[in-house]
Amino acid sequence: MVFEKNIHVLRQRDSILADEIIQAGQSADINISKSKSGLPTLRIKNIYVHSLYNPQKEAEEWVKSNEQIIASADNIVVFGFGLGYHLSELCKHTDKDITVFEPDPNTLKASLCARDLRSVLSRIKIVTDNAIPYFDGEIVVLTLPSSVKLFMNYYDHVLSRMKSRDIINQGLRIMVVGPVYGGSLEVARYCSSSLIRMGHTVELVDNSRFDETLFYIKEITNGKSHYNALVEQFTHLLSKFFLARCELFQPDIIIALAQAPVTTDCVERIRQYGVKTAYWFVEDYRLMEYWKHIAGSFDHFFTIQKDDFFKKMKQSGLNNYHYLPMAAFPDVHKPVDMFEDEKKYYGSDISFVGAGYYNRKHFFSGLIDHDLKIWGNDWDMRSKLAGFIQRSGSRIDTREIVRIFNASNININLHSSTYHKGVNPFGDFINPRTFEIASCGGFQLVDRRSNLAELFNVDDEIVVFDDLDDIRNKIKHYLENPDEAERIAENGRKRVLRDHTYEKRMEEMLDVIVSAGYESAYWKNDREPVKKLISEAGRETDLGTYLSGFSDQENINLTDIKDRISNEDGVLSRTETIFLMMKELTG
Repeated sequence: MVFEKNIHVLRQRDSILADEIIQAGQSADINISKSKSGLPTLRIKNIYVHSLYNPQKEAEEWVKSNEQIIASADNIVVFGFGLGYHLSELCKHTDKDITVFEPDPNTLKASLCARDLRSVLSRIKIVTDNAIPYFDGEIVVLTLPSSVKLFMNYYDHVLSRMKSRDIINQGLRIMVVGPVYGGSLEVARYCSSSLIRMGHTVELVDNSRFDETLFYIKEITNGKSHYNALVEQFTHLLSKFFLARCELFQPDIIIALAQAPVTTDCVERIRQYGVKTAYWFVEDYRLMEYWKHIAGSFDHFFTIQKDDFFKKMKQSGLNNYHYLPMAAFPDVHKPVDMFEDEKKYYGSDISFVGAGYYNRKHFFSGLIDHDLKIWGNDWDMRSKLAGFIQRSGSRIDTREIVRIFNASNININLHSSTYHKGVNPFGDFINPRTFEIASCGGFQLVDRRSNLAELFNVDDEIVVFDDLDDIRNKIKHYLENPDEAERIAENGRKRVLRDHTYEKRMEEMLDVIVSAGYESAYWKNDREPVKKLISEAGRETDLGTYLSGFSDQENINLTDIKDRISNEDGVLSRTETIFLMMKELTG
């Protein structure tokens, strides 16, 4: 059948979309009939998408009318798939990259049943959601008018995001601020690396260099009031460091990660320069309530929870919140080759990596009849789990965690809880481990979470469990059926690489920030790149020679030049005199 042939070609380019189309139903709104020329034509909700007379000729004329703009672009975007007549002609006319937006899987299924589109499917990228790809070079947007009319809201939204993406593609100056220590420290580094890869100029404020100072504060006092006062002063100092770095780097956007030592006063001061500020609260709002004091200070507050959390924020008078789940960093979280002794050391039938929270201590006591290895800290070495806890409960670094995910037949992923004895029935946020295990190609059993089905196809890309009896049954099943587990793990990895990387999250975050209204930040006494100034002046000129004395700095302004002149002895040169006059005139 023609459908199977089309799907076979599509699967080679996008297996997830191929599965989505296979699962799509048959809509009563979609009808295919013969045109006057004998070729099939498409009607959706009583609107004919193609000509009733000769859809092939119509497509040829469509391409001809757009010849000039097709020739001028590096990338071609088409709104509407229809039965693909226009796409077939477009592929014949140009070898440029073509991306087609089509929001209705039912339309795609009907089209793939009606016509042999293999030559088209092997050439184009199809987008069915709001995920806007990054394009290199100039873009031209072509429309299938009837299709756009049918899905007007969708295409208006896509067009708006493409305009925002145009600004983003030009490159932004972004400062990422990490915490002193904790889980979001690595997240800050992943975000920074992803943004650099996306073409932005990035400054990572790595506060981990101050971790010994913070730990020392904990050691020198037992008094809560003294400790809180010292931490407040410490945070205030780091905020000053951050502010000084901002004024030097002059970012357009600041992204702070959870627990970043940035005071609200400092953020308000930065916002006066037109800098857009964002905070990624990668915490459980029920346990970490400091969001109440900081969320309103940022332009955008991104969270890993929604629903009840959004209701709480709305009740607090906030409306700057956006849902942004965790992700994986495939450069780190990936399949790795290991020697046999490594596989034996890190591997087991079932494993768990994480801290010994209350619910985990109870839950894993019900699995000690298995080949079980527990890795991580804060476990009770006097309990009956002691024989299963590796390395006496020491911390495990990321490199080893990746090896454990790869070597284990089943990775158990039980989200933490301080008061349940197993699975939290109200659990909503998805922890980083969910994405990281999948990105490594590891098979996992994860406790059921209310938002998980939005991110993965359950039972096809990931497997969930509800309680101890359920997980025991599933452990037995998948140990006896390793091929099935391997297939699910591979599907999960594909899904992460497609939708759940930090690069994808940064794309979404920037889309939200820029779409809300964006103009470049305006900094007082704007600094200019020294190399640029020397080049413009001419290296051999008096001005160029003078400016070469600042080659040890990346950027300078008139204040920097005045300060250096003031600290030097001797008679002023003509160039120095001019600079002092300029500074006097500009203030």
